[in-house]
Amino acid sequence: MNIYDEMEPQFYHKIAEAVGKANPILDIGCGEGRLTNFLARTLGSEVCGVDISDLKLTKDRETSDARDVSDLVWFVKGDASQLDFLVNDSFAAIVSIYVLHEFMNPPESLRELRRVLKASGKFIVVDFVKGGEAERLWAERYYTPCEIESMLKEAGFTDIAMEFVYDDVVFVTSRMSCTRLKHET
Repeated sequence: MNIYDEMEPQFYHKIAEAVGKANPILDIGCGEGRLTNFLARTLGSEVCGVDISDLKLTKDRETSDARDVSDLVWFVKGDASQLDFLVNDSFAAIVSIYVLHEFMNPPESLRELRRVLKASGKFIVVDFVKGGEAERLWAERYYTPCEIESMLKEAGFTDIAMEFVYDDVVFVTSRMSCTRLKHET
């Protein structure tokens, strides 16, 4: 266990507070489904967990049953850049923890997430930033706060607010702009 694992419950509560009464919610890059199950249990919202790997989805479903939220959650194997199985304007909120840096093509994935987000829907991102301890620990490429903001704006997100919740972990909230880009209509 590392400092980031220890802080995860704190981040989950902050995400739940930012999501508020939004329903349904998409947890993109849900991994083991911890955040998915937490949001369903805490908020009583329907939550769809999507992850590119299906190795953990069986465990996710078992955990949902054990936590008595299986009627509120569902898990799907999928790639953030190709969510063809989801209808436009499906979710009131999308959440993502430690996933933005994992996207193979961030602009494409962010546009796809924007497509499935309802007008004025919330998009919440928690991720590591360039130059911090996480980068040293895992030797992954992270983005600067400016790069994150630029990618979100380019994908059509507005009202972007960012705060550090730890030395190298940023908490970002944004909304989908109310107008679709011309090529989306």
